[in-house]
Amino acid sequence: MNILKNELNLEYLIKSVIIIVSILSLILVFLIIKKIVNIFIKRNFCKKYVNKNYKLPRSIKVKKCLKKSILNFYYLDFPSWEYSKKDGTRDLRKSRNHIKWGKSYIYLDKYFIYSNRFDKIIELVKILRVNNINIDLCKEEENKKNSIIENKKKLIESNNIQNLILNYSKTPREFEVLCSNMYEILGYNSKLTPATNDGGYDIELIKNGERSIVECKCYNINKKVGRPDIQKLVGANQIVKADYMVFITTSDFSPQAKDYANEIGVELINGKKLIKLLGKNFPNNLEVTIEEIQLSLEDVCKYVPKDIFEQYFKF
Repeated sequence: MNILKNELNLEYLIKSVIIIVSILSLILVFLIIKKIVNIFIKRNFCKKYVNKNYKLPRSIKVKKCLKKSILNFYYLDFPSWEYSKKDGTRDLRKSRNHIKWGKSYIYLDKYFIYSNRFDKIIELVKILRVNNINIDLCKEEENKKNSIIENKKKLIESNNIQNLILNYSKTPREFEVLCSNMYEILGYNSKLTPATNDGGYDIELIKNGERSIVECKCYNINKKVGRPDIQKLVGANQIVKADYMVFITTSDFSPQAKDYANEIGVELINGKKLIKLLGKNFPNNLEVTIEEIQLSLEDVCKYVPKDIFEQYFKF
């Protein structure tokens, strides 16, 4: 009797194992087929919209929809902490705190492209636009476009020293951005330093392997830049070791500042010279190109908590 019972238990066990193995095999086959289909969809997408040799980052997923999207557009969803402080950074009082990764996505014809990495979506949009694929502006690009138009209005109005000072004296950071953009147009790779604790200079320039640092001061015409201001820039370069130093102001330089700058080798750009440079290198209309509007990491860092951005994203 016991032998018969044991045989029945063994038979039941074997059947159970066979059923479990069959189910696991089916799940494995399904996952393999799903992966193959996803690879095939990704390749078809790249072949159609970019080129057949381009490979999408692993963090980007692609689905094919039944219906074609009426508009080609994209949406950015930025990461945040489950529990955060007022500035958006992690609330260290919460032990079980975690990052909420949003889903950024693109709708393009019959394709839905998504990722929890907004930077990869921005990069893909840029590539698609380079390949003449029309994608509507996202909310952040609309904001950037409006900001560019406002800055261009200010620039057009700043056709003389007085107007330039009037438009930028209360917003020195915008004046630094203006000078940075001017150097970008002149072919430099221009990077603004942080608004606070800037290290004694406002802009870092790189061109043909040579590095320059620039200090910008939007002063009233009657307030001249003195020798101590130039000395601060020179002092900052003791640490930076840049090849060149430039000091820009809307006013002018004192005789002592000019003599010292000439002795040390600091390029001085006063208000008159700045107006000429701006007039020569900036357009006199409000047209904005897609290249100007296209987002960069620097544009969107303000939407991401500082601690998350520094850990996961780089300029």
